[in-house]
Amino acid sequence: MSYNRLQQEEHIAHILDTYGDLLYRMSLSIVGNRADAEDMVQDTFVTYAEQAPEFPDEAHEKQWLVKVVRNNSLMLVRKNKNRERILSEQAEISVGRDADYGILEVLDSIPEKYRTVLMLHYVEEYRVEEIAKVLKKSVSAVKMRLSRGRDMLAERYKEKMQ
Repeated sequence: MSYNRLQQEEHIAHILDTYGDLLYRMSLSIVGNRADAEDMVQDTFVTYAEQAPEFPDEAHEKQWLVKVVRNNSLMLVRKNKNRERILSEQAEISVGRDADYGILEVLDSIPEKYRTVLMLHYVEEYRVEEIAKVLKKSVSAVKMRLSRGRDMLAERYKEKMQ
């Protein structure tokens, strides 16, 4: 569907309202700090506005947005050589949430490839097949990452609680 400028702005505002929180949480789980996560979401919407992609349905649109914010976030992390700064900001965010019982801090400590599938599956409630599509991995690879990620999370959480 082709939009005029006003329609495009209204559509982007609708998409931001619908998916903004999801994209922010996804990016935050990768980059580890609020400012960078906000930047990645903004970059995603700039890309969306510039490319004006057309999708057959909302599910494809959502998958595209998740892929773009994930890729943008991963590129930022790769470019950022100051890993200590990122880890300290992640700890600040995690410490600020009493209700999570430290699980977010432990989640931040596991490798990104496991953290991403855990977030998509348990927080965003994606099915394994959907995660495989988004990440361009096989269903069995996603299942293995979920299993290993759960094991790592349980082990590290147990260590933290001792």
